[in-house]
Amino acid sequence: MRVSYKIDLLKILMLFVVAYYLSSCAQSIPALKYTTHGLTYAYSPDIEINYEMIGYGRKKIVFVHGFGTSLHTWDDIKELFPKDEFTLYLLDMKGFGNSSKPEDDLYSIQEQANITVGFIRKINSKSVHLIGHSYGGGVALHADILLAKDKSKKWIDKLILIDCLAYMQDAPAFVDLLTIPVINKLSFQLPHNYKAEYILGKVFFDKNLINEKLIARYASYYYGENIPYAFITTAEQINPIEYEEVIETYKLISTKCLIIWGDNDSILSLESGIKLSKEMLNARIEIINECGHVPHEEKPNATFS
Repeated sequence: MRVSYKIDLLKILMLFVVAYYLSSCAQSIPALKYTTHGLTYAYSPDIEINYEMIGYGRKKIVFVHGFGTSLHTWDDIKELFPKDEFTLYLLDMKGFGNSSKPEDDLYSIQEQANITVGFIRKINSKSVHLIGHSYGGGVALHADILLAKDKSKKWIDKLILIDCLAYMQDAPAFVDLLTIPVINKLSFQLPHNYKAEYILGKVFFDKNLINEKLIARYASYYYGENIPYAFITTAEQINPIEYEEVIETYKLISTKCLIIWGDNDSILSLESGIKLSKEMLNARIEIINECGHVPHEEKPNATFS
């Protein structure tokens, strides 16, 4: 079974290569508008986390993006939050966007959760909502579990998990490909816009919504020094054993939680979202119809409401 799956991955890579050579415009789409630096949080002397802060309202929300993206995944929804009511903190996780990408072999979900916890402690707000998408949803879950151990205050008022990585399952092809030696590094030689179109085709349900702006956004995620190292190491460190240990704690999470899921998510099944909503003590699930893995991009208004 595993052999045949890797053969499928080889076919995917070959299709990328064929597309590259057949194309008369093999250059990647420019992504300059997506490469600006924002504020920085110094997690350690060697790790700076890039983030964007929007608004000045009393309600504080920290956003954690999914695997292989950046804080720009929230571009379609961030303007829906009234600036006088909310203060948004959009993070680039370690290894992604404009955050540090050190070759330190520390790219696990637990490491990302530790950084997120450090950032939440830094802003030290009386009330924080924590939003995570996909892999970032897994990071948010881990962060909430860590902060709940601190009985000095209630750090997280509410969790919002969007198509969240909560259980181990077969990794999507584009993530599994990153764990295969040689192939993983070869994949970064392909034009960024081809990779972007392929990923968008997997995460969007309505393919008619995929446009040049989205392709440029997704292509921008592959720019930057040490991006291949960060992507590959993160994929390799998604640890099923570590997850099994954390899953046992879901039933102990008392934080109020809203789970949002696209009903046609081909990356993480709706069934896992329903399962998570039943295991957590204080969770409910909202299902967005005719939507894929990225509701905040495919249907931002429905996701916001």
